[in-house]
Amino acid sequence: MVNNTFVLNINSKLFEVIMKKTIIALTLTASFSVFANIPVAGDDLPFFNAEREAVQNGAIIKDMSGQAQASLAQFMAKQPLGEFSEDVLKAAKHAVENNRKIAPDYVAMMEASAKIRGIDVAELFASVSQVDYSVNQAVKSSMQEKQEVETIKGCTSIAFNNGIVGQTNDLSLATSLTDHTTVVKTDDSIFVVADGAHFQGMGKHVGIVINFMGAPAGIDGIDHKNLVTVDAIFAAATQAKSVDIFLNTIKDVRTIIPFNFTVADDKGNHAAIEVTVENGVKAIQYSERGSVHANHSAEFKQGFLAEHSAIDANTAFFSTFAREVAAENFLDYSPELTVESMQWLFSQRPINMTKYKGKDFVTVEAMIFDTVEGCAYVSGDNPNFSGYSKVCFK
Repeated sequence: MVNNTFVLNINSKLFEVIMKKTIIALTLTASFSVFANIPVAGDDLPFFNAEREAVQNGAIIKDMSGQAQASLAQFMAKQPLGEFSEDVLKAAKHAVENNRKIAPDYVAMMEASAKIRGIDVAELFASVSQVDYSVNQAVKSSMQEKQEVETIKGCTSIAFNNGIVGQTNDLSLATSLTDHTTVVKTDDSIFVVADGAHFQGMGKHVGIVINFMGAPAGIDGIDHKNLVTVDAIFAAATQAKSVDIFLNTIKDVRTIIPFNFTVADDKGNHAAIEVTVENGVKAIQYSERGSVHANHSAEFKQGFLAEHSAIDANTAFFSTFAREVAAENFLDYSPELTVESMQWLFSQRPINMTKYKGKDFVTVEAMIFDTVEGCAYVSGDNPNFSGYSKVCFK
C-alpha cells in the first residue's frame, strides 16, 4: 500500500523547487528584458522626455581644509593631464608670469605640483588650454568652409543679484562625460578640478563660472602679450573680495580664445565678463536681477540671425541663442532667485541638453555657487540624471 502522506510530501517539495526555479527564471528574464531597454549615455534620447542612468551621481569631494598648499600641490599632481601642441605650449610659457601677476599663490602651488610631476609648470598651463584652442580651430575651419559646426564647447551661465552663480557644462558626450568629477575644498576656496588645474569655483566672497565663445566672438589671443590661462583667472576670482576688485585685477588680460566669465559676489554684484582681443575685458549685465551668457557675443548673434532663421541658427550652434533667451526669460519672470530655482532652470530644455538625433553635444555637469551661504552644489553628470553634491565652508 502506498503511503499517501509520503507522496504528498514529496510532491509538495518537488512543487516548491519547481516554483522557485520558475520564479527565478521569470525574474531573470524580466530583468534582462528591462536592462536591455534602459538607455545609456551614448544613446539618442527624446528631446522632452530624456531618461537614462547617471554615469556619476553627484561629485567626488576632496576636503583639504586646514592643510598646507604643499598638500594641495601633491593632490593636484595626481590628476590626469591632457596632451598639448607646441604652439599651445609656447603660449603657455609666455603666460606663466602673466598668471603670476593675477594669482601669485595659485601659480606657486602649480609650480610645486609641476615639480612633483617632474615637468615644467608651463606644461600644466598648456594642458589646461589645449582643448579650448583645438575646439576653436575646428569651429573656425567649419565656418570658413561653410559647413555645419561639428565640434563646440557650450555652457549656459547665470548669476543672480543675491550672490548665486552657476552654469551647465555642455561638452562632447564622447570625450567629456566622466565618472570622476572632483570638487576640492580648502580654507578659502571651493573649486572643480580639470586637467590638474583650478576651474569653476568660489571663494569666501566671489563665485565664477565660464562660457566658451571662441571663433564667433573674434580672433584668438594665443600671441597676445597679456595672455593668461583660464585657471589663473578662476583662482584670481576666488581670492577676490568683490566683483569690482576681480575686474580690476584682470582688466588688461587676454585669453587664448575669447571667453566669458560669469560672476557674482556676496554683496549682490554680478556680471557676464567677456574677454576678447578686440574689445578687451567687458562686463555686461542683463538686468538688475542678474546676468546671463551663452556661447556668443551680442554682435555675432545679431549678424547670424540677420542671415538665418532662429531654428536654423540654433541647430547650427547647438541652441546657443535659445539657451540665452531661456535664461533671460527666467530672470524676467521667476518669482524666486534661489539655488533650488537655478537647479530647476538647469533641468529645462533648451538649457539642459542630452544626445538627440546624433548631436554629440550635451550637458555633462552642472555647478552652482552660493557666495552668501558659502556652499557649492555640483552634479557629476547631467543634473537630470544625477543629484548634486553639496559642500560648504562651514
